[in-house]
Amino acid sequence: GGRAQRRQRQAEERLRPYFGRVEPKLCELLNCYSPTGSWCQVVQENGILKPKCVCPHSCPRQRAPVCSVLGKTYGNECLLHKEACRKRRRIGLAHTGPCQPKSKCTEEELGQFPYRLLDWFLLLSRMGASYTPGALPQSCLSHTQRIQLAKQRFLSLDKNKDGKLSRRDLKKLHYKKMPSEHCAAQFFSCDRNTNRKVTLREWTACLVDRSEAWFYHFM
Repeated sequence: GGRAQRRQRQAEERLRPYFGRVEPKLCELLNCYSPTGSWCQVVQENGILKPKCVCPHSCPRQRAPVCSVLGKTYGNECLLHKEACRKRRRIGLAHTGPCQPKSKCTEEELGQFPYRLLDWFLLLSRMGASYTPGALPQSCLSHTQRIQLAKQRFLSLDKNKDGKLSRRDLKKLHYKKMPSEHCAAQFFSCDRNTNRKVTLREWTACLVDRSEAWFYHFM
């Protein structure tokens, strides 16, 4: 809609000073919002090289296969965008190379998962705040600090502020970038009353208590 086109115009405006200068690299700087599903290609307009968001009509046969965030393998990135444009939805690129079959989450990994997840949250909270190089590792945090960390992440994920996290909220954790993400679904069955929603109490018990239990056992 109009919002996507507005964002697109703003993204292009920001790059205007660089037009014609840092060719192919320009596309690394341009985000494509409109047309939906498009990707960036460097084109020549009036003798000037410009990055432009386009929907591919045809794609080369060769090039490296890629994996989308939805876990589907495409012959190359162009084919991913071709389908995204056809379906009129943004389909993100997870990584180059074919998608790996989901590996099974071992007992050991599942035990370690809450600790690693809290580490991930710690990293996110430091990136969000001012960067503190000498920050304490999770093992040095007090029980209260760990609960605070879990609560902070809970509140940022609880978009409708109803004090519960739905499956959809949990998807916003961006598992794909997270260590041992294949354990996520199994781990988040931590709603005790299986109403498919996770309350703050269930969340902290799931995360903090299990993380500490694993750490003491490990030590």
